[in-house]
Amino acid sequence: MKTEIKVGGRTKLFSEDVAYFEANVNYTIIHYYHGKNKIVATTIGQIHERIGEESGFIRPNRAYLINLQFVDNYQLGELLLQNNMKINISRRRKKRLNNIVEKYFEQKTPIKA
Repeated sequence: MKTEIKVGGRTKLFSEDVAYFEANVNYTIIHYYHGKNKIVATTIGQIHERIGEESGFIRPNRAYLINLQFVDNYQLGELLLQNNMKINISRRRKKRLNNIVEKYFEQKTPIKA
């Protein structure tokens, strides 16, 4: 089932279609899986509040809100996205996000017999 998000005046989207959100002062750039972008006049903080904590999105720093399904790999301190972009995790959020990402990859990785 798709989760609908209201991100602007008349703009609604499905969380499953979004790779990540990028902050740009009082605007947010929406980066879709298929490569297109859209700018909305809503802050990334407001979008994060509307999406909620259990939505499958993580906020590694003040500039990004990332769909966990778009994370290809992670190391302590940074995330590697499917488009080969590296996103730094802020010191304040590092411990909590590493736990979330670890759990996600444990569930995603099939157990080999």
